Amino acid sequence: MPEVRRMVVRMTMHNSGIRDIEDVLDIHRDSVMAAIQRAADAIPTSPAPKARVVRTAELDEFWSFVRSKEHQRWTWYAWDDKRKRVLAYCNGRRTDASCKALCKELFANYDIRRYNTDNWQSYHKVLPPEKHRVSKKGTQRIERQNLNFRTHLKRLNRQTICFSKSEVMHDAVIKLYIYRINTRKQYF
Repeated sequence: MPEVRRMVVRMTMHNSGIRDIEDVLDIHRDSVMAAIQRAADAIPTSPAPKARVVRTAELDEFWSFVRSKEHQRWTWYAWDDKRKRVLAYCNGRRTDASCKALCKELFANYDIRRYNTDNWQSYHKVLPPEKHRVSKKGTQRIERQNLNFRTHLKRLNRQTICFSKSEVMHDAVIKLYIYRINTRKQYF
């Protein structure tokens, strides 16, 4: 059974939906979702800092949805391009509270010298102005990473019939993907 669970996670990270995995592995979708949830529960909630000092962090958010496009789910995260890893992330709405939750994690774990963001108003309210820079050029790498998220996780594609039916499963898949990025482990 551990091999089946590894295959479930592996297929999830390779753009397969729950029903695709159910069909290919010939197991019930509840078992598929349980395997994904177990794998997500087994990894730490936030990535452990490898380096406390970060020269530049790019911050951005991208949307997806749960059940319908009216129920948007935003993923906020900080990207360290030098180390090619996610420093911190949170899932929620596109509100100041979500931005504060992300920044609280960053402030607690890192000494970041500069923050590059787009011009979303929440960043202006939370980030220290002397370290904050609004720049399209300064956010190119995180925008590229947003594309990687959408390419590798079927449920994040904008034009798809595959979507999350629960916030718990949605967040679990994103957590697994971020773990994969940060650890460079292909399979769990």
